[in-house]
This record gives sequence, structure tokens and C-alpha cells, in this order.
Amino acid sequence: MYNFLSKNGQLGAFLLGVVLVVIYLAIAGSGAGDYYFNNMSDQELYAVDVFNFGIAASLFLTLVCVVLMFGFGLYHVATNPKGSIKGIIGVLVIVAVMYLFYVTAADKPDHETLALAVERYETSAEGRAISAGNFKWIGSSIRMGLMMAGLAFVALIVMPIISPIVNRIK
Repeated sequence: MYNFLSKNGQLGAFLLGVVLVVIYLAIAGSGAGDYYFNNMSDQELYAVDVFNFGIAASLFLTLVCVVLMFGFGLYHVATNPKGSIKGIIGVLVIVAVMYLFYVTAADKPDHETLALAVERYETSAEGRAISAGNFKWIGSSIRMGLMMAGLAFVALIVMPIISPIVNRIK
């Protein structure tokens, strides 16, 4: 299975993507011309269903990718536990940092602009009340995302610049 996927996996994924895009464009392209989106009310926009296939296909493929990612990860851990120690430690560090961010996050808006945005959302037609737990998850997720983006920046931009300098010093 591994040899087959390593040889043909990218081609299969690309072809599946092309087929789904063609189906989506056939459905959405033929049906979207019947609507004047700029002149429609919000209720009319929510009733438009020509884009449902694209959304459903995206959600399905995302679900398949998540299941396969965890499946292959567990398979790798089961077949090579000694080689997986670094990865397991990395996941545990990420979970610990996320927990730290969650514990230290505010459970209510701590700035007037944010409080106004939350109030506007909660009073809108689609809005619901944001609980303290949800507010903590939102804040901790934003902090985690910013930290990961910063680490990615360091890994991709700063490290290639610094590593030749460090190698010269040695």
C-alpha cells in the first residue's frame, strides 16, 4: 500500500481534485447565472444552493484527510515506536502550550473594541451568545496560531540566514 501511494498518490489526489472541480464548475457555473447576488437580500442569499456541492466536497475531503492523517500517524507509531518519540514529544508540547494558553485566556472581552464586536455578533440575526469557555477557546486558539506562525517564520526565513553564519563560526 505504501509503495503504491508513494508512487501514485499525488497523481490520484490531483485527478480526484480535477474531477471534483469540473463537477463543481458544471453545477455552480450553470446555476449561478440565474441569480443576481448584488441585488439579493440576506435571506435570498442563504437560500441559494448552487454552491452546496463544492462545500460538501471540501468538507468530505477535509474529513478524509484528517482520518488518513491520524490513521497513518497511529500506524507509524505502532510500527516504529522508538522512531516516533520525537513526534510524540512534539505533540505533547503543543498540547501543553495550548492548555497553558487556554488557562491564561480571558473569559470575557478585555478591550472595548472587542466587546463591541462581540455585542454586534450576539445581536445579529446569525449570532448566539458566546460563552466564557468559547471565548477562552477563541483567545487561546488565536494565540496558538500566532505562535505557530511566528515559529514558521523563524524556521523558513530566519534559520536559513543564520545557519551559514553559525557554520562559519564553528
